[in-house]
Order: sequence, then structure tokens, then C-alpha cells
Amino acid sequence: MPRHLIPLSDAEHEVFERVRREQGLSTVADAIAWLAKTKLRKGMHSITGRRRGPRLVAEKGPQ
Repeated sequence: MPRHLIPLSDAEHEVFERVRREQGLSTVADAIAWLAKTKLRKGMHSITGRRRGPRLVAEKGPQ
């Protein structure tokens, strides 16, 4: 998975650090990923009415 560097303010970093501690995660990057996945799950639930997480779909090459 590609990695991107995103500059954070001190206040943003503190929020992500608090989430990291509360969720028992190893890194701030893990906290950011957890928050993004949680937001996606809630959005998908509001659209579909089902509690499903996003899944990776393998692309099919030319046959």
C-alpha cells in the first residue's frame, strides 16, 4: 500500500495520539487508518443499511 506523508499541526497530532492511546494502537498512522476505516464503515452503513466493512477486490486482467 502506498505511503504518503501528510504534515500535521500539533493539535492534530495530539488528537491522533489520543485516539492511538484509547484504541491501544501502535502508531499514529494506525490511528489515522482506524479513523478512516471507521468513517467508511459508518458511511456504508448509512447508505446500505448493512454493517459491512470495505473489502479489497482483486482486479481481473485481460483474458
